[in-house]
Order: sequence, then C-alpha cells, then structure tokens
Amino acid sequence: MSTRRTVAALISAAAVAVAGLTAAAGAAQAAPGCKVDYAITNQWSPGFGANVNITNLGDPVSSWKVEWTFGAGQTVTQLWNGSVSSSGSKVTVTNASWNGSLGTNASTSFGFNGTWSGSNPVPTSFSLNGTTCSGVVTTPTNTPTPTQTPTPTVTPTVTPTPTPTPTPTPTPTTASSFYVDTKTQAYAAWQSATGTNKDLLAKIALNPASYWVGNWADASHAQAEVADYTSRAQAAGKTGIITVYAIPGRDCGSYSGGGVSTSEYARWIDTIASGIKGNPYIILEPDALAMLGDCSGQGDRVGFLQYAAKSLTLAGGRVYIDAGHSAWLSVDTAVNRLNQVGFQYAVGFALNTSNYQTTEASKSYGQQISQRLGGKKFVIDTSRNGNGSNGEWCNPRGRALGERSTVVNDGSGLDALLWVKLPGESDGTCNGGPSAGAWYNDIALELARNAKW
Repeated sequence: MSTRRTVAALISAAAVAVAGLTAAAGAAQAAPGCKVDYAITNQWSPGFGANVNITNLGDPVSSWKVEWTFGAGQTVTQLWNGSVSSSGSKVTVTNASWNGSLGTNASTSFGFNGTWSGSNPVPTSFSLNGTTCSGVVTTPTNTPTPTQTPTPTVTPTVTPTPTPTPTPTPTPTTASSFYVDTKTQAYAAWQSATGTNKDLLAKIALNPASYWVGNWADASHAQAEVADYTSRAQAAGKTGIITVYAIPGRDCGSYSGGGVSTSEYARWIDTIASGIKGNPYIILEPDALAMLGDCSGQGDRVGFLQYAAKSLTLAGGRVYIDAGHSAWLSVDTAVNRLNQVGFQYAVGFALNTSNYQTTEASKSYGQQISQRLGGKKFVIDTSRNGNGSNGEWCNPRGRALGERSTVVNDGSGLDALLWVKLPGESDGTCNGGPSAGAWYNDIALELARNAKW
C-alpha cells in the first residue's frame, strides 16, 4: 500500500521510514517551478520499489533532470522511463528519449527499484533542472504490510494536503459474461465445416477467447481494431479479452518477432488505449518479462510495461502482466521481475500464455508467486493445456483443449481461466505448421478431438 506526503526543500529532514509514503514538492518559489510526488509502492527485505511523478509548474522544457539525496544509504538498482546516475547518496535522473518535453503544468513519471537497510526514510528535497521544488511536508499514518517493519511516525506542524483518490480497479466479470468473437479464423472455419469436423470446431469457435492486438505498423489501425472489438462486446453485454503484443524486441526476433520501436511504444499504447470501450480483461505483453534481457532492442522494457499498465488501466482495462509459465522462470525470478514493474495499476499477472502447462501446475506456481506479492490475483491460459506439455512449444502434436474460459472465485488467488492463445492458430513454421498466426486446421481438429469435454 502507499500513502502520500508533500516534499519541499528548505525544510529539515523528517526521518520517516514507513513504506508506502509519498513525498511531494509544492509550488516553487520562482520559475521554473516544480512539484514531485515520491511514492514507495512496495517494500521487501532488502529492496523496495518507488514511483516518482514530476509536474512542471514553470516554463515549458524540452528535457529534464531530477535530483535528490537519500538520507539512509539507499541505492537505486534499476530505473525505468529515464536514465539514472549516482554519486554517493545523490541521485540524478534524466528523461528518456520520448518523455523529455514538459509543458507548463504537464507531468511525467519514472519508477525504480532500490535497496535499503535498517530504515528507508523518504527524501525531503528534490530539484528539477537545478531549481529546488519547495512546499510543505506531511506525514500521514500508515499501516505496514507484513514484510515491513513499523517505525515511529514524525508529525510536522503543518497542514496536510488532501489524499489523492486511488485508481479504481475494474470489477471482475461473471463466469458467463466473456464475449465470443464472431470475426475469428476459428469462427470462419467452423461455419464452413461440415459433419464431425463442424462439431469439433464448434468447441473452439464458440468459446470466448482473446483478441490479439499487435499491428505495430499503424497505431490508428490497431486503435480501430480495439474500438471495433470492445464495442461489439459492449453491445452484446459481454466482457472482452485483449492481448497486447507489441513490445519492442518482441519474441527476440523469433517466429513472432517485431514490435513497436522504442521511441513509439508509449504513443502506440496511448493510441490503442483510446479505443477501449467498457472494461476488458487485458493480458499485457506475453513473454516480455520472461525474456527480459535475453536480446538487444528491448529498450527500457520494465518502463514500457509500467507505462502500458497505467495507460490501459486508466482507459478501463483490467490488466494482468504476463509472467511466463511454471516451467520457465523460478518463483523467485518471477516475483523479482513482477516487482520491478509493480502493481500500482495492474490487477495481477498472467501465466501459461500460448503454452501447455497443466492448470494444476500453473495454479500451484501462481499461488506461490501471489503469496510473495501480497495476494495479487492471476489468470491462467487454458486454451491448449488439456493434455499438459510434452516439452515442445511450437505446434506440438497430441495436445488438447483445456478448460473453457470462466471466472474463478475459490479463494486461491486465481481470478480466471482464459483462452488467451487462439487454438488452431499456428505457433510458427515448425512441426509442419504455416506462419505464426495462420489457421492450422489439422491441429485445430486434433486439439478439439482430444479435449476431455
């Protein structure tokens, strides 16, 4: 959890070491002025995550540099949406290539993971482009999470600023409310089939499954796709499922390689977010965290994911950050990488996207991660896991459709079973398959034939 406080220069350091507090600088005394909100979003031993929001109260700037000094030996270990350098306890953060311009009263943000030992007091002074941000300091009461060590609260004799309204979390849908898309390749194949094949393909065509958005060449076209799909779902009184798949360096150049350029990703996300109608479930960037650092061209991947989670959530989406599957990352690694992105906006995480791990194995894995993340919710892709995995990922034979899409409310942390991958669409030109995403009728029939329902 986090609470908020306003940070100013020229005020003596208030040694407050409670995770979840926010420091913010008030109106500057002279242009260019600034306001900074510093929020500890989560804390674990020996690390913590924080988000910093900058508001320019002075003249427009084309680039920015934010500086502060840690008071208890904390360090920044990883930062997104900017570049960081340190000299002793002094931290300097400069803008990324795409977020440097700030008009008057415009805001941007960056986040980071850091380390702490003993105490983690909030910095009390920030500057923007060399100008000190000034205002008042408040110290709200905070209830520590189980991983935090309670410390005394220091209450300055100043007037508190109002606590901001938290970002709303979209309400989970009901089990029968997911939308069946009639514009899929599976639906077309079912309509044209006859006899036994038609009955088998109906299992795929008539189950709600995700709509994948990855048209990186034309953001406006991707926006139109999202608007069309979510509008149809809304008109039907149903909830859509969307998979956003355009991260820079996508799939490390393999069968599904591509993605948006690093300089365009934030703009692309904002464009497709503007097309969202209603409150669809959103699976954010399959394999992106699991492949973190595996190849060049990824840019500030953690920052991209954090930005996307915020933009898509504020547009109405119920966002789950993809975290690979139970046979890929260890629980420790998955927790660490999810903590890097954080859950200020995302509801939880997604598992087994486009893979074949059993629901039982995925649920056990997800519960271990969820417990380490304070009970965050998760969803499992069950589209092709009915027979589990044979160790292959690309068009393996002998697999089966898994449980149909449904909401789960069993107290385990599992939010839903979803068909994220579209059964019958090829993984790539392997095991006799066509190009990635093309319809593969033989394997579609096999998946349906082997289903246990």
